Amino acid sequence: MEERMIQFMKRGVQLYTVREFLENPGQVEESLRKIKAIGYDSIQGWPAGGLTENEYFDLCEQIGLKNCSAGGEYEEMLKSPAAVDAAIRQAKLFGVKDISIGTLPKELRESEEGYHTFAKGVNQIAAELKKEGMRLLYHPHALESYSLGGGKKGLDILIDETDPDGFHFSLDTHWLQSAGLNPPDVIRRVKGRMSIVHYKDYKIIGGAVQVEDVVKMFGEVGEGNLDWPAIVQASRDIGVEYAIVEQDICPGDPFDSLKKSWDNLEKFGV
Repeated sequence: MEERMIQFMKRGVQLYTVREFLENPGQVEESLRKIKAIGYDSIQGWPAGGLTENEYFDLCEQIGLKNCSAGGEYEEMLKSPAAVDAAIRQAKLFGVKDISIGTLPKELRESEEGYHTFAKGVNQIAAELKKEGMRLLYHPHALESYSLGGGKKGLDILIDETDPDGFHFSLDTHWLQSAGLNPPDVIRRVKGRMSIVHYKDYKIIGGAVQVEDVVKMFGEVGEGNLDWPAIVQASRDIGVEYAIVEQDICPGDPFDSLKKSWDNLEKFGV
């Protein structure tokens, strides 16, 4: 029987996890070295602590960490060619194709018209990035599953009405579960449009006053309720390149949480 080729993913860290330890250049260096010492080889970050883009990039190179994306601001890029050019310059410096933007503006989040408007806007930006061989990258949370009626969600519009080549996704396993979706199913839905996935667990904890209450928290990979073998397999099946660990809130030292996620990813064969 012919053996199935396994798609290996690079394990990385979203620096938002350790944001409280990035306040100055010394902290940035110390944090990056701790991340590298755990075993991670990739990060998704930004020039924090007052570092310039070049200083940040040189520090990452020195430590041996590769950034998997650059950053930009949706509203600025929509109205300013200079903002688009700045994002492209950072992407070229980092040696990446993906330029990540933040969550869609608040005024667009809870109407069908808002999602159509946002889709049109990101397509406009993506068209400019494609000229340089780059893509716009979007990280959904749970709010994009806002119900528009008839079973349609905001996320459906973002998937169906955006350029598959120019607009990619960085789905987040915790937020997919929080939105009532099945993470492996949605991961497979964006095949060909996701090279970076965010891994964090969804953990039910105590504290409910009424039985109808659901008290949950962000968990280290493998420490919550998600089906990680199925998630990892779906990620491999669609060719994800980077498994980026992100934990918005950690119960203690975030570096301890990152180590726990690393150890569990080893168990899951990532």
